[in-house]
Amino acid sequence: MSILIVDDDRTTISILHHMLKPYADEIYLASDGIEGLSHYKTYHPDLILSDINMPRMNGLQMVEEIRKKDEDVKIAIFTDFEKRDILLKAIELGVNQFLSKPFEAKSFSKTIQQLHHDIVEKREARNELQRQENILHAINEMSYSFLQQPNWMVAVHQEMKNLKDAAKASCIFIYENEHDKTCSSAHQLLYINDNEKAKGKKSIHYRKHHLMRWKNRLKKNQLINGNKNDYDKSKTKLLNMFKINSLLILPIFVQEQWWGFLGIGNGHSEVLQETNVEMLGTAASIVGSAIHNSNNRTSLEMSSAVFQHTMDGVVITDAKNNIVQINDAALQITGYDRDTILGKNPNILKSGNHEKQFYQKMWHQLHDEGCWQGEVTNRKKNGEAYIAWLSINTIKNNQGEIENFIAVFSDVTLHRKDARTQAYLATHDPLTGLSNRILLNDRLEHAIEHAKRFEKHIGLIFCDLDNFKPINDTYGHTVGDEILKRVSHYLKDIFRKEDTVCRFGGDEFVILIEELENFQYLDSILQRVNQITTTPCVINGIQITIGMSIGASIYPYDGTDSDRLLEAADQAMYRAKRSGKNRIEYSQSNPQGYSLDHTPQNEIFNYMI
Repeated sequence: MSILIVDDDRTTISILHHMLKPYADEIYLASDGIEGLSHYKTYHPDLILSDINMPRMNGLQMVEEIRKKDEDVKIAIFTDFEKRDILLKAIELGVNQFLSKPFEAKSFSKTIQQLHHDIVEKREARNELQRQENILHAINEMSYSFLQQPNWMVAVHQEMKNLKDAAKASCIFIYENEHDKTCSSAHQLLYINDNEKAKGKKSIHYRKHHLMRWKNRLKKNQLINGNKNDYDKSKTKLLNMFKINSLLILPIFVQEQWWGFLGIGNGHSEVLQETNVEMLGTAASIVGSAIHNSNNRTSLEMSSAVFQHTMDGVVITDAKNNIVQINDAALQITGYDRDTILGKNPNILKSGNHEKQFYQKMWHQLHDEGCWQGEVTNRKKNGEAYIAWLSINTIKNNQGEIENFIAVFSDVTLHRKDARTQAYLATHDPLTGLSNRILLNDRLEHAIEHAKRFEKHIGLIFCDLDNFKPINDTYGHTVGDEILKRVSHYLKDIFRKEDTVCRFGGDEFVILIEELENFQYLDSILQRVNQITTTPCVINGIQITIGMSIGASIYPYDGTDSDRLLEAADQAMYRAKRSGKNRIEYSQSNPQGYSLDHTPQNEIFNYMI
């Protein structure tokens, strides 16, 4: 990955540069926020490490400017963990990690390793998804192009080049078997290789070149997918000639007869994933169908045969947009049977999630440009909604009139669910499942705006386990983690669904109570929280007593913004610790300073003890 270091201390920069070398291809250096912002715009690094206090522009100001343009780049800052206002501001701006100076090598390396892992994993997932979408688009374009051309060979070179680029391959070729009973050899029909030093065989003799095993697999409609380490010397020699280290070979069948094969190779050793192999298998089917239908361009039989076994759904309509053909994958995705859906308009799949303007824009683009591609939410026959990635192309006759529409789509609901899972992990604590600081801050800001508008009250509770470090030191972090999970479960059971329970960090918990109507409820809930200290935890046969110091603040009396409310509750909690621990303290030492609608003034003190 590439890393940008922003710090005005040359010693710190030198140390960081040395420690980060194992993780970075490129390291860029900046001495203040302005230079750091300029480097970000120029180099777009994967990770930014920044100090806060710097001349001209400080670190948080730089982060704020970067986040306006990029919500995804990983950012870590060096900060004093005692300064909560800076921490909260950094969290609000979307800082991913916090580091302290001086650097402790083991802890620093662990943090950087995690950031590096997250960056690489996200990049690989994004690249793989983009590759799949590119292959699907190339296949769709290929079927459209072959349908439009009387002779498929006119378009095959460009379409194969597009497919090679979409698959991020370095080499693609097609070989046609000799038309004899034995299929003893095959000659080269098409060959494209990015490596100018590569040589392609004009003809291949299966027996002489020791390729009989490959031949037998291809004849049985079985593919070949591997790298040099999987093959013997004769096959390795062939790969060396093509200057490739991995190779996928797909059989091409014409009217159920083995015709030849499509090969896709790459300079690296990584074999293609199963999803990509399945889609590329569709490309081989398209070639076979194009050969079979080259003299019958006006027939829709080709499209049906091509996509009959593909993993993607295919729907073909006539000029009036009535369905005339649909493949098995489309039936499986939508839940309809063939007899029910043939002759119907595809609008029976509408979910109602899109407005009229969405479809108007789609049809305008189809008529003006001949194609449309995008994401739609449709509904299955049983009423279940699903998200589809959809590509539509128009088929025109010699007079330029539209005769058919071909739609190719895949169900990407699971991909979107994975995205939602990632969003959940970004806003929740992985150990306890509670909200993290980011989600708490967002909900607290929203609650304050709501309270201002409707003159409501908010309660904020800050809890800290007493003597938690000795428990970790005595019994180990596994026991400590179990205690944190049990406390979290207990807190979730106490509060309402609309309240937010957050693991603020370490052994600290913060609870946000929205629309607080009376102090009696707040007092009773605080007593219930404190009751956790009366029931010892038994873990692995060990009885452990938990203590908890609790501080509470109330909007608007203790603060009118999130920082002040958190600080007030935090200070109250520390006052509880200084007073002997395992206590409840309010931000205001005089509870009669609070006033709340629906609560008589002479009862307030009794509620607040």
